[in-house]
Amino acid sequence: MAKILIIDDDEAICKALSKFLQSQGHEATVAQDGKTGLTAARARPDLIICDLSMPVMGGHDVLSALRADKSLEDTPFIFLSGCAERETIRHSMNLGGDDFIPKPAELSEILTAVTARLERHQRQQQKREEVVKKAMQIFPGIVDDVGSSRAAIHWLAEAAATGGKVHPSDTKTAKPETDESGSFLASKNNRQYFVKLSEIKALIADGEYSRAYWGKNQSMMFRKPLKQWEKELPASHFLRVHRKAIINLAFLEFVDKTPEGKPLVHLKEFKQVIEVSQRKTSSLNKKLKLIGQAKSSRT
Repeated sequence: MAKILIIDDDEAICKALSKFLQSQGHEATVAQDGKTGLTAARARPDLIICDLSMPVMGGHDVLSALRADKSLEDTPFIFLSGCAERETIRHSMNLGGDDFIPKPAELSEILTAVTARLERHQRQQQKREEVVKKAMQIFPGIVDDVGSSRAAIHWLAEAAATGGKVHPSDTKTAKPETDESGSFLASKNNRQYFVKLSEIKALIADGEYSRAYWGKNQSMMFRKPLKQWEKELPASHFLRVHRKAIINLAFLEFVDKTPEGKPLVHLKEFKQVIEVSQRKTSSLNKKLKLIGQAKSSRT
């Protein structure tokens, strides 16, 4: 039995479809506008059937909101709409829809689509679990930060199974206990281990990617722009000093200037000297002042 959410402003369709799905052994919930449907989706249905044109919030907006939510983004989504123009169907699928059924539709056609999407989703989930299960057999005990927590090991295994480019905020499984700024999985000499974000000295932009640096010349590429890092990292420790660089103030060694007067940041045991942009000079000066005041209060 699957939990199916029907979102449609047509009361007759909702009633007929929910009754039919229940007769087929499924649990059906109804919402008669997009906004109410999105709220109902928080209950984590196994599949959603949604109309396109509705008051308050249309089907495209509902789908976009779901796909932007990490906890709901994988929910199978079927459009059921009287608008069957090719362009509309194409746009609906490009947004992440799994199927599009034009109205009027036979109940048997809808059931076939529902069954196919549920089975496909189940296969994807099983495949993912198999990959994680295999990875779990490799990693218990090799990372001190994880300890014996099965949930933490599962998180580590999932990170390994997805190529090691996973930040705690990107995963749906439980996270290992780390410091408040989180951690990520790194690899060296065929050994996987956690690097705490507090250990990162600098993040340097590389197009839409970024490279994190820590330790002695250790680094790792992330499929994440600095703009995203800037939102996630604690502002008390990290500062964006240039459109291409974020620094960890804990590793600040000294600041000097170019002949033109532009500040240059030197970090401890980090070869690259980082130039501070004119826009960010004021922010850096404020941070330096706060650091100076904190040191004075301790002496």
